[in-house]
Amino acid sequence: MLLGAAGSARAQSDPFIAPVIPAVPIVPTGFDITGFIQEATLDVTHSICTPAHPRLAGGTVTLNGQLVIIPCNTILQMPAFTMSYADLFKPGSGLFAPDITPNNQTGLALMDLIGSTAGATVPAAQPGLLTMPLPDATGGAAPRYSASLPSYEIHVVGNVVNGQYIAGLVFISQQALNSGQGMISCIDYNTGELQVGGTPVDPSVAPYGCPSPNPPGTTRVRLNDAIGRFGKSHAPIGGCAGKPNCIEEAGFDPRFTPDTDNPTVHASTGYPMCIPRVNPFIAGVVDPECPQSNRPIAPYCKSYAQVTGLPAFAVPFMGYCMTYVMDPPKAKPPAGVVGTCPGSDPLCPTDPTKQAPFEIGDNITFQGTLKADAAGTYVSAHTVLANLGIYTQPYTPPAYTFVEMVLAGTDALPVAGLNQEATGRVKFVGFTTDVAGLVDLFALDQDPVTGVVTDRPLGVQSPIANPVLGRFRTPVNNNGAFAPPTRNYRAVNRTMCANTSGPGSWCTLDGAGPQTPVANGLIAGQYLLPNFEFIFAENLNLGDALVPNNFQDLPFLFCGSGPLDGPGTSSPVVGQLDPAPWAAPMGDPIFYTTLCPSVKAVAAPRPFPGVIGTPDLLTITTATWDNRQGKGKVNFVVTSSKTPAPRGMFMMATFSNDTLLAGVPGSTTNPINARMVQVSNTPSTPAVCPSAAPCWQLLATGFIVNPAGQNGKKNPTLVPPTLISVHSSMGGTNATTSITVLTCVPGKRVTCL
Repeated sequence: MLLGAAGSARAQSDPFIAPVIPAVPIVPTGFDITGFIQEATLDVTHSICTPAHPRLAGGTVTLNGQLVIIPCNTILQMPAFTMSYADLFKPGSGLFAPDITPNNQTGLALMDLIGSTAGATVPAAQPGLLTMPLPDATGGAAPRYSASLPSYEIHVVGNVVNGQYIAGLVFISQQALNSGQGMISCIDYNTGELQVGGTPVDPSVAPYGCPSPNPPGTTRVRLNDAIGRFGKSHAPIGGCAGKPNCIEEAGFDPRFTPDTDNPTVHASTGYPMCIPRVNPFIAGVVDPECPQSNRPIAPYCKSYAQVTGLPAFAVPFMGYCMTYVMDPPKAKPPAGVVGTCPGSDPLCPTDPTKQAPFEIGDNITFQGTLKADAAGTYVSAHTVLANLGIYTQPYTPPAYTFVEMVLAGTDALPVAGLNQEATGRVKFVGFTTDVAGLVDLFALDQDPVTGVVTDRPLGVQSPIANPVLGRFRTPVNNNGAFAPPTRNYRAVNRTMCANTSGPGSWCTLDGAGPQTPVANGLIAGQYLLPNFEFIFAENLNLGDALVPNNFQDLPFLFCGSGPLDGPGTSSPVVGQLDPAPWAAPMGDPIFYTTLCPSVKAVAAPRPFPGVIGTPDLLTITTATWDNRQGKGKVNFVVTSSKTPAPRGMFMMATFSNDTLLAGVPGSTTNPINARMVQVSNTPSTPAVCPSAAPCWQLLATGFIVNPAGQNGKKNPTLVPPTLISVHSSMGGTNATTSITVLTCVPGKRVTCL
């Protein structure tokens, strides 16, 4: 009771303090959200942005109730394919035809409905479409059909800029973490369909056929392959038009195709796999691109120990070889072979230039989209991994490579005094069929106008120095100078470049080594993939405003990425994201003035938005560049007239150097305009600061670098800034060119650059 009385008295005497409602943050805050695609719209009126071409238009997406703006020039990452946001609505306008998404819809959103309009004929229900009675334009109820079964997932990473959620990276799948696994129990060679789970069916017993409908406990799996890279091609109803080895499907969707340039249908080692287009157990019938002879049986399982002295593989007592080494290319069959090779004779040599067929009894993991037809549901797969160890001859092309994962840090600079943790590391995990050849890892820099790709080396890994033979992976703490991040990365087995060896050379595939397509149209030895996960900065202080995602440091977002359909095509050129998911006080990227000087800059030196009242007056009291230790260090002090300092007030500084320097690779005169943002969110009080006003002091090292070096040396030169600009969150600005330069004097303990 006494506590209650005291509390009541205190409540009556203390004034009520209303909570402060925060204003819109002046610093963009990052977001990373995943959810169902509730609604997707295409900006056909150009109210959000004006695209250079209709295929580059933007729009909006709603997920978890949140409206997110999709900028013009957005490139979506599907599970194994990339396309523009506008092409998501009209895939027939891009690489695929016919158009499968009428009424300006994607067919993927929960709100997308396909069906009747006022006065129109109501279409018949289609398999896999859910009937929903909804009002038509006249107010009556007419059946319309939901476009998706089930819902689709979207993962959006972006920034909140001036209160608007703006996307930077967008990933779409039906369910990214959804996968199935099991043993193949039957293969329908007529439809190119696998049955997974259940009792195996003997393909050698006539008449052979898969149970229909599929038994309980089994899953139907089809490859969503539009061009027939890994088996029969698949198309929507009416899409085969008499093409051989083509299957029409009511639920076909080319946007979820496998990667037909880099095999997402493969063995554990990366060897490409296929579903035979004919029944290989009929005498004399062979699919030449998917020969049965590439799946040897016991006891004809070849091992490395027979030819190189590497560890021998266990040979099964009976059945198919599950771990084996392919023969050299163009190997001749031994004497006594009955029939022709490739064929079904167990002595036929394997051919590493051809894919290996799936067999009943293989254990596979598959990912795809859930579809339905008259026979029920099935998985339209874009990725299938067989639990097989198929290797190729050491140092002998072709070799095959597969990247399981790539992870890239964005190495963000500090923004607005927010303490953050950032990294520039890159992580690779993958496999290769040639365990003797080194694997070179690259970031793929892309010209923003032409789209031409240049391989930038990131490191070299050995596939024989791991517990699992053929696996390569970068060290856990693989930090280094890996910026700027790229959209795509590549791993190349050095077997494909016979003229390179050792750690001092690189296998870039830029005209080096054999590049004749093998395995039904694949370029062997390399695996190119987009990065699905970028490491953006994270807050170090819990409770601080969320640090923004530094999308401006990703060249393919800030500068663009060239023609939409690839280099050399006449497709529209993908430019900078508009509206941009970045804003002041975020700074321009270091590559801005050299890679794409004509695009819209971040314009960080502008006064901060949202300033209320008269801007404060800034005074720069000292500015010194100290290079006496050959390290390049700037130290300056600035005071503000705002006294006392408002809570959350901060400063931002930018530095520039417009000196023209010779000898920079690619140019005889290249202006350096590097900027670095360093801020403090609370006034500091060093001895040099006057006591009458809030005072900030900043100390930063080596931020303006001439990569050409100095005096013929390879070391970079740290160039003193010619201008220091300071900006206050209260609106004040000031700049100085009066910078004291303390030059380096060579001595016994000092080596000048």
